[in-house]
Amino acid sequence: MAQVVTRVVVALSAVYTLVFGVWMWGWPRSFAEYVDFPPHEHFLHDLGAFHLGIGIALVSALVWRDAIVVVLVGFATAGLIHAVNHAMDAHLGGAASDPYVIGAQTLVAVVGIVFRVRHLRARQAKKQVR
Repeated sequence: MAQVVTRVVVALSAVYTLVFGVWMWGWPRSFAEYVDFPPHEHFLHDLGAFHLGIGIALVSALVWRDAIVVVLVGFATAGLIHAVNHAMDAHLGGAASDPYVIGAQTLVAVVGIVFRVRHLRARQAKKQVR
């Protein structure tokens, strides 16, 4: 019963976080009006990116049992969207290098995911041979 309740809580948290993340990222002015604070497009794009990263990490936790994979998937998701934010919001400020620096951090996370998943698969295959 505890596993079922935990999985339901994680799933509901993922849906909630993803819905708000999409709203913040896709319609920042609407979200700002809803929560009654001044709109700041880039800030809300970034906030949406990080909500989406957390939401995807929650979904990943339902699929994978490895904390490192889950964290890196969430980090890479947020990083990718964050890099896109800095490219599309360049007219709002920031350094011209921001999308590239954030994109490079994201690429490092993706490399980490690939190597971790390969390691886990190799370890699992080794157990099955025994």
